[in-house]
Amino acid sequence: MLNFLAAIGIGLVVGLVGGFMLRSKAANAIWLAPVLAVVGALVASVAALIFGEPSYGWKEAVLQVVLAAAGVGAVFMMGGRSQKSGAAHRVA
Repeated sequence: MLNFLAAIGIGLVVGLVGGFMLRSKAANAIWLAPVLAVVGALVASVAALIFGEPSYGWKEAVLQVVLAAAGVGAVFMMGGRSQKSGAAHRVA
């Protein structure tokens, strides 16, 4: 239970920081980055349970941070793609 609560906390912190950093790049980053970061951190908790991590430890915490950051990175990639495609439509 502790690992899922920690995952939600880690995901929210990483997602909120990333969302505020990306808000000028992607309009939906404020809400989408925390959501994807929490999902990534929860996936890390489930993976740790599947692979037999006996208790909450530093390996699971690091994996949660990495997958939460990957969720924020996905928002970054979506924001960059939508701006590029929007610019292409304006030029044409």
